[in-house]
Amino acid sequence: MNAGARLTEAAAGVALAAAPLLRRARPDIARAVEARRRGAAELAAWGRGRESGPLVWLHGASAGELLGAAPAIRGLRGSPSGSRAGGRAQLLVTHGSPSGRAALAWLDPDHAGPPPLDRARDCDAALAAVRPGLLVFAKLDVWPGLVAAAARAGVPAALINGTVRDGSRRSGALARRLFRASYARLDAVGAASPEDAARLEALGVRPGALTVTGDAAFDLALERADRARADGSAARFRAALGAAGGVAPRLVAGSTWPADERALLDAAAAVRQGGGPGWQLVIAPHEPTAAHVDALVASCTARGERVIRWSEIGDAAAGPDVSVIVFDEVGRLAELYAAGDVAYVGGGLGGTGLHNVLEPAAAGLPVVFGPRHDRADARALASAGGGLVSPAGALADTLAGLARPPRRRRHARAARAFVEAGAGAAARTADLLRPLWP
Repeated sequence: MNAGARLTEAAAGVALAAAPLLRRARPDIARAVEARRRGAAELAAWGRGRESGPLVWLHGASAGELLGAAPAIRGLRGSPSGSRAGGRAQLLVTHGSPSGRAALAWLDPDHAGPPPLDRARDCDAALAAVRPGLLVFAKLDVWPGLVAAAARAGVPAALINGTVRDGSRRSGALARRLFRASYARLDAVGAASPEDAARLEALGVRPGALTVTGDAAFDLALERADRARADGSAARFRAALGAAGGVAPRLVAGSTWPADERALLDAAAAVRQGGGPGWQLVIAPHEPTAAHVDALVASCTARGERVIRWSEIGDAAAGPDVSVIVFDEVGRLAELYAAGDVAYVGGGLGGTGLHNVLEPAAAGLPVVFGPRHDRADARALASAGGGLVSPAGALADTLAGLARPPRRRRHARAARAFVEAGAGAAARTADLLRPLWP
């Protein structure tokens, strides 16, 4: 057992032993440990009852990683080598966060749930029960115990859309020593960019296993944006959101945190006071809990904004005097972006990090975001002219500039072209995985 596998094995044992304390001190960690403990039993039960035939096991940390993998996995399952008598190969999806469930509609798995605890007996039992032909990790969430178990079982393992961000904890000297053997065991790795490929090689990936395929998240972003227009979702959103006389530009703010929301409300008010247009803000919080939505609505009301919740609009359209719509639904952000004029992506002013900039760019919107991020795709989008980096204090000036339709259209064309230029990774990734298929 290598150092990384020994570390995660020990960590799992400590977490199980400390479960009573964790339930009081860190209930979030306790829930995650309990979910993974149950996950092993659920996987074993499903595996024992599944019909025979080829199976892909896909693992991702959360929804974003799994969504990015979806086009490549669909391509693999639809290929002759990924087909079986009577239909496609089966798919097992595991995710480290409950948010991963949001990606399942795009993956159509035969079974989904949390992975087993990363210790030998749990991973060995899960692999023996489900009998996968291929184990695939998305982005960077490679678990040493699961990789080692796959090697013992003779199951090829791969990493797709491989991305190593600047300052990643896995790039530290200690982490590289602990996890090097796990990355070296991977049979194929598709890197999102040449820079990611260099970092992955530094982590231990063998050069012969490494290919720059691009990031299939570009393909998915285009698919979702185009589907929203083709199936009428974007038109229905536009009709329901209304607009102030059809004149006010609409900014769709996705995956926002309180810091983003305060900055946007301040900026929109400053633009109005300066004689600019009254922007309609559609704010979709990253965590639309009842408490967060209530607090946001109260803040808007206290500022004198005419605010309504999306769930209150119903079959009618928002009135022409509505200046803020709080979007309290999950899973439909791509369609919502397609109904906007400008996008703002949250997390770049505070929170857990900048969220997905590709979805609004694929919808053909100028994309505004804060400077506190380490996303290579966001930096590249800004360099291409489709993204605008704006600190909180400069956001009013950014909105004032984007109120002019010619400037909006120029940035919008650049944003869409940027995503189109990055497409094609799904097919390249499926081609990378195909030779591993048993």
